[in-house]
Amino acid sequence: MVEISKENENSFIFRMKVLYNQMIHIPVLLNTLKIEFPLFFENDTTNLIHLPMSLQEQIDSNVIIILIDINKPTRGYCSKFIKMLTQTLERLDKEVNESILEKFLEIISPIPKRQDDDDDDGNEDNTEYCWKSYYVQDKWISLKNENAYNLVGMTTWGAAYQLSDFILSNQNLFIDQKILELGSGTGLVGIILDFIKPLKKVILTDYSPKVLKNLKFNMELNNIEIQDFINDDDDDDVDIGDNEKINNVNKDNEIINVVRVLDWEIEDLNILNNYSGLNDSNIILGADIVYEPSLCKYLVSILYFLLERNENSVAYISSTIRNQSTFSIFQKELKDKNLTVIDITKQFEQSSPTSPFIYDRSQIVLYKIYLEKK
Repeated sequence: MVEISKENENSFIFRMKVLYNQMIHIPVLLNTLKIEFPLFFENDTTNLIHLPMSLQEQIDSNVIIILIDINKPTRGYCSKFIKMLTQTLERLDKEVNESILEKFLEIISPIPKRQDDDDDDGNEDNTEYCWKSYYVQDKWISLKNENAYNLVGMTTWGAAYQLSDFILSNQNLFIDQKILELGSGTGLVGIILDFIKPLKKVILTDYSPKVLKNLKFNMELNNIEIQDFINDDDDDDVDIGDNEKINNVNKDNEIINVVRVLDWEIEDLNILNNYSGLNDSNIILGADIVYEPSLCKYLVSILYFLLERNENSVAYISSTIRNQSTFSIFQKELKDKNLTVIDITKQFEQSSPTSPFIYDRSQIVLYKIYLEKK
């Protein structure tokens, strides 16, 4: 075994922590680590990590931080990860760190019911959640997701990662702008926008009450102050109290981020005039919002309505093409509204730096959409 420097060991542990917190499939996690850190593996033909006790101690203290830490994924994932470690050590006839074994026993024990397992009405919430975390520009951010794909907006999808990458690598496009996101889901894009300073306004929208509640939760989990208009149509100024304690305010001392309900399925779009801030948005964002054929016409109608009202406004829509026929409907609706569409996927991918997110880009496209002025 080649001697490994402390610096390389720290880099290996940190990379493992990044992969672990994104809940990367264990075989993929191992393959990624082996490609990037081959010296930590026994040989070229297996994915057996060389795990001396010193390295196990680092994994125990820096990677497997369970139960009390909101940044950890799920008990199930942690269990699989520890099983991978113990099986590796057994094959190599090595001793397993005692603290890691204790954590494994804790994980497989029955989960005690907590008070916050109830919903707002006092009913027991049996939904299984996972918390995925990402290291972005020297800062950890975390998102609560549903563990099962029951509700579209309760999962962070690949297109949200692509759109977030686009924002991070093109920050100059967003500085000092008023931004509206359609279908904000778990809130990743809104959290990424908080890295950009200054911004005038960020309006995050969705329709499902459960999704909106989780969106608000994730923003606050990441210490982002919001105006909550989920159940309130009154957009009068909000008293934010001691402004010195709030980082994300604009120059007028208004809280930048707004979370509110927005239903696309409306025939009379003039209703949107009652929602202050929507009509004067410079940038409209959307990630994985092209998934239901019947919603395409409503989505495009809202895009047209908003782009028409604000000169030089633009939309960036990131979409995973799971069903070509559904995406074709979206493309046809865009064409029928005479909206200009530019596929900037390749241009973005060629110029973007390394992503903090691990996801499959193969079926994701990024459109820049605007209305040509006559």
